[in-house]
Amino acid sequence: MPVYQLFSNEWISFGIFLAIILGFVGFSEVLRKSFNISGENTRQFVHVGVGLLVTSSPFLFVSGLQPAVLALIFIVLNAVAIKGDQMKGMHTTERFSLGTVFFPFSFLILILLYWKSNPAILIIGMLVMALSDPLASIVGTRKKNPKQYLFWRDIKSVSGSMVVFISTFIIVLISLPILTQLESRAALSISSLLLIGFSVSVIAVLSESISFAGSDNLTVPLFTALILDIMLKSSLAQQITVVGWISFSFLLAYLAYRLKALTLGGTAGAMLLGSIVFTIGGIYWVIPMATFFVLSSILSKIGKLKRTILKGMVEKGSQRDILQVYANGGVSLIMAILFHFTGNDLFYLMFLGSLAAATADTWGTEIGIFSRSEPRHILTFNKVPTGTSGGVTALGTSGFLMGAGVLTLSGIFPISGSILQLFIIVAISGIIGALIDSIVGATIQAQYKCPHCQKTTEKLLHCNSYKTTLISGIRWIDNDVVNFICTSSGALFVLLFCNLFI
Repeated sequence: MPVYQLFSNEWISFGIFLAIILGFVGFSEVLRKSFNISGENTRQFVHVGVGLLVTSSPFLFVSGLQPAVLALIFIVLNAVAIKGDQMKGMHTTERFSLGTVFFPFSFLILILLYWKSNPAILIIGMLVMALSDPLASIVGTRKKNPKQYLFWRDIKSVSGSMVVFISTFIIVLISLPILTQLESRAALSISSLLLIGFSVSVIAVLSESISFAGSDNLTVPLFTALILDIMLKSSLAQQITVVGWISFSFLLAYLAYRLKALTLGGTAGAMLLGSIVFTIGGIYWVIPMATFFVLSSILSKIGKLKRTILKGMVEKGSQRDILQVYANGGVSLIMAILFHFTGNDLFYLMFLGSLAAATADTWGTEIGIFSRSEPRHILTFNKVPTGTSGGVTALGTSGFLMGAGVLTLSGIFPISGSILQLFIIVAISGIIGALIDSIVGATIQAQYKCPHCQKTTEKLLHCNSYKTTLISGIRWIDNDVVNFICTSSGALFVLLFCNLFI
């Protein structure tokens, strides 16, 4: 990338950048206070202005140090401003948002990943965030009676999502050939450019649609940069395969939605998760994920009738929402990303360990509810009501073992080395993760009591409208947090055992 240094000492350029950004912030306050321009509009003004400014940094700085320091400064300043309700010209929104903190944080991560290796990826990721997100907000809010949807906590508009797709596609089609030429890289064919534009735009829409509280300022630039990185490292045939895996993840998630195994939000989350993991790993990563998802969903459907008996106790039913999708699959996504940047097979084994733990936990629960004997508390061995967190049965324990074993078998063979040794490591890690899930559920998971029926439950509301009272555990440790601890434990024990025995 050609660099046009403003000054020989880049700290002078840093000072100018800092002054300009503070000028944007100050001017937004003038617009808000003196001209009665809404805080939402001044926020977008700062977002676009600062976004375009920092996007130019690879052309003006040789070192990434000064832009990184700039990002760190504004991560701290913006966090302090939000907490103190200051700088309303750049922070005012209709809902609580940490977008101004996520903005410099995503810029910092892109600097660390791509400043030296491929600054074009950094530039396009920032351009999409700087332009597509505010355009979507403008169109979505100004259109009368827009069609809306809710995947998670923030309501989105169909027209806004369409704007994200179209604007991202245009940004890629215009900027990528120019940046490729500036970096003296081989020119992209029209077919390749269209495939890249389509893939990046799809991921941008999914990342924006499932965001809340301004997290799209983190997810959109990072995931668009990641899929762009994958596509640029692929041949035309491989790029077609990537589009195929994205389409397959959509089909799989849609079928799950039609079978009522996923909520609408869970479907969108699964589409994004599957698109990234399948694209990075290919068939060897697809089979374990499909094994977990398909077989666990079948077990959930079989146990649906039995589960209705426990409906008043457990927090969630057989349909997985977006939080459940990422509680069970978020570690898999992290392992796939780490594998992409390192190529280390250890991350694949940790991926298997996290899924083995999720499968063991799910199978233990779904199979255990058919036990004719009352469950016993995993620590005290006292009898507890069916559905109690931390309650275990012999039948459920057999589900632990079968789930971890089946999942491990589905993915262990691509790795070189002793298959038996690797199978034992992954399967045992999965079982331990599921046991940790039960222990955490029995000790620190939040448990509530309904004031109306006096039943113990995981729900915040019971008997339709009665607010429950916390009687044990930690309030923020709910079922989703416990599931994330379970999958993280499965991955971490694989790491531990591999370091000890391989």
